[in-house]
Amino acid sequence: MEAPVGGDTKGFRHDQAYRLSNTTYSEIAPCLPLPVLPVFCGADDPELRLFNEAAPRNLNRPEILAHAAKVAALLKTTDASYLSIKRNFGACASAEPGSLLYEVLHYDADGFKCSTPGSNRDPNLHKLSEKKHVEHIVEDVVKGQNMSARSLTDHSDRKYTNDNLVSDSSKKFKIRKGGNEDMPSFTEPNLADVHDSFVRGFCQMVDEICCRAENTFGDQDDTESTPLPLSDMKFLVNEIMAMRAKKILHLVPVDTLVRLLSVLDRQILHGHGLSIEESENFESGTILLVLGALEATHASLAIMTYKDMPKQLYKEELIDRIIDFSRHQIMDCMLACDPAYRALHKPRDDDALDGDEDENDDTDLGSGGKKSRRPSKTVKTKKAANKISNTVNTVLQKLCTILGSLKDLLSIERLADSSILQLVKTSFTTFLVDNVQILQLKAIMLISAVCSSYLQHRKFLIDETLQVLWKLPSKRSFRCYHLSDEQIQIQMVTALLIQLVQCSTSSPFIFRETLASDDDSVLETSNDACQPNKCHEAATEACCHFWSSILHRWTTIKTQDGLDLKGIMENLVMDLLTTYNLPEYPASANILEVLCVLLLQNAVLKSKDVATRCMAIDLLGTVAARLKHDAAILRGDKFWVLEELHGEQNDDIPKEVCCVCFGGRGGTEVITCHGCQRCFHNECVGLIGKDTVSRSWFCSLCLSRNQLKYLHSYWRSKCKSEEIKNHSAGNDREESPTITGLDVVRQTLLNCLQASDSVENLNLIIRWFYLCLWYKDEAKSRETFLYYLIRLKSKEIWDVGAAASMFSRELAKKVSFALGRNRSFARGFDKIFDVLLKNLQENSPVLRAKALRAVSVIVEADPEVLCEKRVQHAVEGRFSDSAISVREAALELISRYISSHPDVATKYFEKVAERVKDTGVSVRKRAIKIIRDMCVSNEHFSGSTSACLQIITRINDDESSVQDLVCKTFYEFWFEEPSNIPTQYVGDNSCIPVEIAKKTEQIVDMLRKMSNHQPLITLVRRTLALDFLPQSSKATGINAVSLASVRKRGELMCKCLLERILQVEENNNEEVEVRALPYVLALHAFCVVDPTICAPPADPSQFLVTLMPYLKSQVNNRAVAQMLQSIVFIIDAVLPLLRRPPSSFIEELEQDLKQTILRYSFLNVVHACIKCLCTLSRISSRGASSVMPLIQRFFKHLDVSKDTTGADNEQAVQRSLFCLGQLIRYSPKSGISLDHEHFSIAKVLSLLKGYLCSESFNVKVRSLQALGFITIAMPEYMMENDIEKIVGAALSPSSDTRLKIQALQNIHEYLVDTEGEMVIEAQKSSANQGTGGSGHEVPVVAGSSDSNICGGIIQLHWNSILDNCLDVNEQVRQAALKLPDVSHIRRLLKLYSARVLFIPLHLFHTSLLWKQTNLN
Repeated sequence: MEAPVGGDTKGFRHDQAYRLSNTTYSEIAPCLPLPVLPVFCGADDPELRLFNEAAPRNLNRPEILAHAAKVAALLKTTDASYLSIKRNFGACASAEPGSLLYEVLHYDADGFKCSTPGSNRDPNLHKLSEKKHVEHIVEDVVKGQNMSARSLTDHSDRKYTNDNLVSDSSKKFKIRKGGNEDMPSFTEPNLADVHDSFVRGFCQMVDEICCRAENTFGDQDDTESTPLPLSDMKFLVNEIMAMRAKKILHLVPVDTLVRLLSVLDRQILHGHGLSIEESENFESGTILLVLGALEATHASLAIMTYKDMPKQLYKEELIDRIIDFSRHQIMDCMLACDPAYRALHKPRDDDALDGDEDENDDTDLGSGGKKSRRPSKTVKTKKAANKISNTVNTVLQKLCTILGSLKDLLSIERLADSSILQLVKTSFTTFLVDNVQILQLKAIMLISAVCSSYLQHRKFLIDETLQVLWKLPSKRSFRCYHLSDEQIQIQMVTALLIQLVQCSTSSPFIFRETLASDDDSVLETSNDACQPNKCHEAATEACCHFWSSILHRWTTIKTQDGLDLKGIMENLVMDLLTTYNLPEYPASANILEVLCVLLLQNAVLKSKDVATRCMAIDLLGTVAARLKHDAAILRGDKFWVLEELHGEQNDDIPKEVCCVCFGGRGGTEVITCHGCQRCFHNECVGLIGKDTVSRSWFCSLCLSRNQLKYLHSYWRSKCKSEEIKNHSAGNDREESPTITGLDVVRQTLLNCLQASDSVENLNLIIRWFYLCLWYKDEAKSRETFLYYLIRLKSKEIWDVGAAASMFSRELAKKVSFALGRNRSFARGFDKIFDVLLKNLQENSPVLRAKALRAVSVIVEADPEVLCEKRVQHAVEGRFSDSAISVREAALELISRYISSHPDVATKYFEKVAERVKDTGVSVRKRAIKIIRDMCVSNEHFSGSTSACLQIITRINDDESSVQDLVCKTFYEFWFEEPSNIPTQYVGDNSCIPVEIAKKTEQIVDMLRKMSNHQPLITLVRRTLALDFLPQSSKATGINAVSLASVRKRGELMCKCLLERILQVEENNNEEVEVRALPYVLALHAFCVVDPTICAPPADPSQFLVTLMPYLKSQVNNRAVAQMLQSIVFIIDAVLPLLRRPPSSFIEELEQDLKQTILRYSFLNVVHACIKCLCTLSRISSRGASSVMPLIQRFFKHLDVSKDTTGADNEQAVQRSLFCLGQLIRYSPKSGISLDHEHFSIAKVLSLLKGYLCSESFNVKVRSLQALGFITIAMPEYMMENDIEKIVGAALSPSSDTRLKIQALQNIHEYLVDTEGEMVIEAQKSSANQGTGGSGHEVPVVAGSSDSNICGGIIQLHWNSILDNCLDVNEQVRQAALKLPDVSHIRRLLKLYSARVLFIPLHLFHTSLLWKQTNLN
C-alpha cells in the first residue's frame, strides 16, 4: 500500500482505504481463496491506500446502485442524527443523477432527515416533496459539474508535472464553462437537459484531449509522435466509466467517439512491442508507455462494449491491434510470474516474444499489415524482485479488466476468426503457468464466451483444452479454482471444461440476446420447440468429443505415457465428482455420464489391453461409489424438500418443530408457513435480524408453488393470442402443465440461482442448462416449450421480492442434491454395477481382482449392497476363485462390515466357513478372522457354535501361524478376562460368574457336534500355556499374571462343568448319561492337560467323589461307554494328586473298577479301568494284590481255552487277550512285579505265540494287539528274534490286511507312549535344573537299558513301513503314514538330540519316492 503520488490528499476519499484488490473483480473473487476484509478494517489515514491508481474508485457502479432501494429501506427506520448532518442538507449535498446518494433519495427523500433529541414536532411539517428535493439536487449538479471536472484536471496535472515524456503535460484542460450565472432557473427537473449537460462536458473534455494529442502528432509518423501522459489516460478512463454508469454514453456524438478511438489507437500503438518483463522501475519510460497503452485499451473497450453503439466504432484494425497488444502483455506477465515457464520460453538475444511459434513478430501491427519502425524493446535490469512484482501486478490487474471487456465485445461484435483464434490460444497458454490464477479465471470466462458466441469454434476449444491437458506436467495437478462457499478447490482445466460444456447449450446469437433482455420479449421469439433438445445435444456432443479423444489416446500410447494419462483422468474424475450435485455446475453430471457410457462400450471393457480395462474398471468403480453414497444419504435424510419431491407428508415430526434442524423452540422464534403449515426457525430460513414476519408468511417451496401458478396463468394468457396458437397448432385443447412436487422443487432451484450474486450471463446459462435438461426428460415438453421460456424469465414476470433472501446457496445445494437422483446419470448406477459384477467372472485374475476392488469401493459407500442377491452371488463366487489373491480380496471385502452390519454376517457365514479349509494360508487366516469378528461383534449370533466348530478344525493345521491364530481366537472367546464388566454370579451360593457359565455352555455346545474331543484337548493345552503368543513375547518370558488368569478361568470352567453334570442328573431321570456326556468330555479335556485343575486345594477329592457313582451305571451303550471312559480317565489323572485317600474310598473304587473290567463289553472302557486300577494300586497300600488276581485269572482262562475252538468261546478269548495285554502294559509303571511262581512274561509270550497260529483271524489280530501292549511296557522283547520275525511277517506284503494294520498300530502306540514318557522325563529334568540338579542327563525310556532301543526298533522295520506306505489298501497306507508324522518322529529327534534315530527324517520322502519308482 502506498500514499497518493505527489502527496496531494485533497481529492482522496476514505472509501479508498478499505478497497481490496480482489474486489475489483467481484464476479471472480469468490472463485479465489483470497481474504476479504470488512469495511470497518479501513483506516482514517488519508495516506493509507491499497491502490496505485490516481483516481479513486467510483462507487456509483450499477451493481451498487441496484441496492439503493435496500439502503433506503434501511435508512427509513434508522436515526441518522449521529452523522452530524445539517438541517440544510438539501443545500449542501451535491447529489449527481446516477449516483448512489441520488438513487437513495429517489426512493426516500427523508432518508437523511435530522432527528433533534427531545423535539415532539410533527415530522410532516418540514417534509419536502420528492419533486422539489430532486429539483434542488439537479441545480447543485449543474452548478458543480464544471468545477468538479476542473479540480480533477488540476489534480492530474499536479501529479504528473515532472513527466519527461511530454513537454506540455502541465497544461490544464480548457473546458468551457456552462455558466452558472447564465443557467436559467427552472421549477421542474428535466432529466434530458441534465444528460445533455453531462454529454456536453464530456465532449469538451474529449475535444481538449484529442486536440492536444493531434498537436503532438503533427506531420510525424504515428510511431514517432509523443504519447499522452498516463494521468490523462487514467482521467479519460474514469470519465468514460462514469458516463457508462450514468447510462448516457450512447448520447455522445459518433464523430466524437470515432475521433477519440483514433487517438486511443495511436496511444496503443506507442506501447506495441514493448515489454514490462525486466523493466527498471515503475517510473521508467517503457513502463509508462505500456501502462498508457493499457489504459487506452481499457478506454477503447469501454466504449465499444457499451450497448447500442454505432457500427462505425468497431474498426477491425483497432480490434486486432487491441488483441495483439493484449496477447503480448499476457505473455510477458506469464514469463514474469512463473520462473519455470520463463526458463523454458525466454527468448534469445533481442527476439520478440510471442505466444505461438508460428505467429508474426511483435513488430506486426495486426491485420493492418503494417510494421512498426520502432524496434522491439526489452529493458533489462537488476532491480529487486519486489519492484518487478509491483509492476507486473499492476499490469496483471489491468489485463484482467481488458479480458473481461473483450469477453463482452464477443457478444456485441462479430470478430474475425483469426483474431479469435489468436486470443483463444493465448488464453489457453495461461493454464500452463503458475501464480496467475486471476488471469486464468478471466481466461476461462473469455473462452466460455467464445464457446457461447462462436458455434463453429467449439470443437477447436475442446481440442485446445485437450492440448493443455497433454502439456501439463504429469505430477502437477494444482487445484486453484476455489468453489463458491466451499473449502475445496478443483483444477482450472476442469473448471474450464465444465464451463465449455455449459456454454455449449447456449442458444444462437439472436435468441441469447433476447434471453438476456430485461423484459419479457422472450415471448416474441420464434417458438422452436426443438431448441432445448438441440442445445442439450450440443453439450453431449462436446462431452463425447472430449472423452473420445482421451480414450483414443489412452488405447494407443505407450506404458509411461499411459501412467501419466491415468493420473490426468483420475484428477479429472475426482474434480468432476467434487462439483457433482453443486448447483453452479450442472454439466458435471453430463460429463461423467458420457464418460461412463464410453467406458461401458465394447471398445474399452472388451479391449485386449489389460491395463486399459483395469483403468476403466477403476474409474467406473469410483463413479458408481459416489452415486451409491449419495443414494444412501438421501435414503436416510429427513430433508423437508424431499417430502415435497416424494409428494408425501412426514407425520413423525411433531408440531412446533423446525423442519430444517428438527429443533424445538428452545428460546428461538418459530414461524409457520401459511401454505404448507410447516414450522421453521427464523435463522434456518435466512430471516435473522429481519422484522417480524407477517401472518401470511410462505416458505421457499410455497413461494415457488405460487410463482408457478402465476406463470401458468401468464402462459395461458399468452396462448390465447393467435400468433402463439399458430406456433402450437393442434394443441388448442392442451391443458396447462400440472404442478407437481418435482416442478416446485425445480423452480426453487431456479429461484436460488437467480438470487445468487454470480455473473448474470453465467447465471442465465446455468439456468438455461437446467431447463434444457428438464425439457429433455419431460414427455410433453414440445407442447410446453413457451412455458419453459417463461420460467427462464420468471424474475421479470413475477419476482419473489424481499423473500429472495430465503433462497440461499445452502438451500440450493440441498435442492440440487435432492434432484440429482432423478437424473439419468444417477439412474445409470445399476448398469455400471452389473458390468462390474460381470467382470468378476473374467478369465484374467488381474481383471477379477480389479473388479472386486471396484465393488469394494461401492460397498464402502453403502454396505447394504452386500445384502443384495446379485452381489451375494457374485462375491461368494469369488470365494472359490482359482487365484488366492482374489479369494483373499473377496473375504477382505466381507470382513470390513461384519461388526457394523449383522445381516451381512448371517448371509455370508456359510460360504466364509468353507474357506477355513482353503489351500491358501492367507485365505484360511482371513476366514478365521472373519468368523471371529462375527462372533465377537454379535453376542447373539446364531451361528456361533458352527463358527467354533469350523475354527477348531484348524487346530492341527500344517501352518503354525494358523494354529496360533486358532488358539488366539479361542483365547479371546473363552479365556480372556473381560474388562469393565461387573461380576454377576449364577446363584446365591455359587462362585461361578455368569460370564464363565456362558462361555462354558459354548464349549459344551461345540462338543455336542464334535465326533472327537481331541482337538479341544490340544486347544486347552496350548491355551493354558499361552503357547500361541508371538516369539518375541516368548523370548522375554510369558507374563505370570496372564498365566494365572487363564488357569483361574480354567478352574472356574471345570467347577461349572461339575455343577452342570449334577444339574443334568437332577433334572432328567432318563438318559442322564447321554445329556451329561458333553460336560464330561469337556471336563476330561481340561483334566488331561492339567489334572490339578480338577483337584482344588480346598477339597482335592471333590471331583472324584462326584464322578465315581457313574461307574455303577448298568447302561451298556456307546454313549455311556464314552462317558464312562472319560470319567475313569479323569479319576486316573486325579488319583496321584490325593495324598491320603480314605481306605473306604479306595476299596469302593477298586471294586467298581474290577466289576467294570469283568462285565463291560466296550473295550475302551475296560482299557480305562485297567489303567486306573493300576494307578490305584500304586497309590494304595495293597499294591499288586489288586492287580495280580486279574492277571492270573485272564492268563488261566487263555491257557485253558487254547485248545478249545468254537464261536461261543471266541469272544471270551478275545476279551481275555485284550485285558491281559493291558494289565501287563500298565503293571510295570505301577511298580508291580510280574515274575511269580506260576506266572511269567515268558509264559505269556509263549501263549500269545500259540494264539497267533489260531485259525480265527480275529483271535490272531487280538493276540498281535496283546503282544504289542506287552512290548510297549517291555520294548526289549521287540529286539528278540522271535518277536522280530512275528512283526516282520505281519508287515510283509503277503500278510493279511488286518494284521498289517494291527502291527502298524502297535508300533504307533509304542512311539506315542515313548514320546509321552520322554516328555515327562524332560519336564522332570527341567524341574531338577531349577532346583539345582544336574541338567546334563539324557532322558531314558522307562523299562529299557539302552536309550537307543527306540531307534533300533524303527530301523529294523523301516523298509517294511515304507512298503506299507505304498500298499494298495487305503487303511494300510494311512496307518503306515502315521508313523513318520512330525508329532512323533521329529519330537523324538528333538528330545534325543539326534542320538536315538540315526536315520535322518528328510530321507523318508526320498526313500518313499524311490520305493514308488521301483514299484512302478
